Amino acid sequence: MADYLEKRRQLYYAVLTVPKALQAVLGLRFVKSTGTGDKRRASIIASQLVAGWKLQIEQAKGNDTGFLADAIQFRADIENELDAEHRDTLESVLLDRVSTLEQSQGFTQAKQFYDVAMGTQTPHSLYFDNWKSQLTISPRTAEQYAKDVKVFIEQFPVIEDVNKKGVSLWLDGLSAKGVSRDTQLRIIKGCRNYWKYLSRYNIKGMVEQPFNQVILADKGKKKAPREPFEPHEIVELWSMAKSRQEDTLADLIALGAYTGARIEELCSLMVKDVSEDVFNIIDSKTSAGVRAVPIHSHIKPIIKRLRDGSQDGYLLPNLTVGKFGDRSNTMSTRFSKLKTKAGHGHTKVFHSLRHTLVTTLVNAGVMEFHIADIVGHEKKGVTGNVYAKAISIDVKRVAIEKVSYPFPELT
Repeated sequence: MADYLEKRRQLYYAVLTVPKALQAVLGLRFVKSTGTGDKRRASIIASQLVAGWKLQIEQAKGNDTGFLADAIQFRADIENELDAEHRDTLESVLLDRVSTLEQSQGFTQAKQFYDVAMGTQTPHSLYFDNWKSQLTISPRTAEQYAKDVKVFIEQFPVIEDVNKKGVSLWLDGLSAKGVSRDTQLRIIKGCRNYWKYLSRYNIKGMVEQPFNQVILADKGKKKAPREPFEPHEIVELWSMAKSRQEDTLADLIALGAYTGARIEELCSLMVKDVSEDVFNIIDSKTSAGVRAVPIHSHIKPIIKRLRDGSQDGYLLPNLTVGKFGDRSNTMSTRFSKLKTKAGHGHTKVFHSLRHTLVTTLVNAGVMEFHIADIVGHEKKGVTGNVYAKAISIDVKRVAIEKVSYPFPELT
């Protein structure tokens, strides 16, 4: 801190040079007397003055560094200072900072700054990163939780401001903005996890779980149901992919059409899990999704070509791996662009191929629980328990061969 101190006669002054680009706005440098000739005391005062000036510089640059970060530093300095006189000095500097903040930012932010610095309010930044790092869920889900909790924190910057009524009003506001009920439920799930973590620390003024038994307004955008593709539309998409020399995408479309498998299931298929006659899907998002699917006779030439040509062990080779280790994101994006170019809206996605196959099997008279075994759906209800055991691969093969599309010969 000596770099920010200048001694003039009997007193020390805090000084900080302003970056050249901002000198027209803020002046050449900040200078203020610490009011003392005691270097230790002057250093304490100067550290807080300089912190405030640096915050002004960042704000002048257009960077929102979060004024509460400075309040947290005040809090730590006050709590760690054992000398009563020096602690009084820090609190005096704090009052000066609060006065300046009130003039520039208003009473509400100035009071919040003071409460955080004095330890009567607790910003989420003290706990958020540690909460995120200890999550034991999948990386993708953890990332979504963190994004959702940040939305919550933007509304409630300090923990003591959170209460059940405030949370309900906030969720009503999300509904009014068109945020769907499903999205709100997802946000609540992440926030509930975060609040459960905070409860370990017995934070004074923190309410019990404010996200339990929340009543959501029945408003907001409702997702339009996904629609199946017509068989000729699937062939058109496949033909477009072939004409654009997107052969892997064309193969993916054909496999999806004849298996009803999810895109992530197909993209993660290993060659070792595919024989001449059967896909063994072992990487699925549900236990019911782990299954054996017979290979339709129309796509056997594609399967042979892919198995023989694979050099990385995957049936669909050389796909880009996403940050969470998935191989389907890039292909999903490519399919989305293709179907949009073909004139299909948001209700038709890759998953719609699955709907098409299910619809085709239903229309062909295949039993519901045989279809569930083929596409990896859960079997529910009393009847589901009766048919809980997987049907034979031969029965599935008879069913899958009832599926037909107006493709040219696939090779």
